[in-house]
Amino acid sequence: MRHDVCAARLRSALQQGDDVALASVLNPEIHLCIDAGDETGGEVHGRARVIRVLRERLANRPDAAIEAAHVNGVPGLALRGPDGQVLGVLSFDLGGGTIDRLWLTTSAGKLAHWNR
Repeated sequence: MRHDVCAARLRSALQQGDDVALASVLNPEIHLCIDAGDETGGEVHGRARVIRVLRERLANRPDAAIEAAHVNGVPGLALRGPDGQVLGVLSFDLGGGTIDRLWLTTSAGKLAHWNR
């Protein structure tokens, strides 16, 4: 699957709250690295746990929009608040047609260039 197609499917699944569609784009052995800039960051392994963590993070920002964005030069996603500020970016690597690694950056310091 192409990176842009996968990003669109990931975005749609997250927006619609469709865990079945979300699971279909994630490798069963997926790794999620969260760079929050504090103790809430870390790493999560496994599709069910990654889905749960993504859902929890999105639930904390119900007023935010998930947008397509280029992250590090490739298609990814940005979470933008109602004031226009980017609250997080999601990038990923593909392996075998599904996402095998996700990086979620919510650290304000690392998002500063997104919010100039």
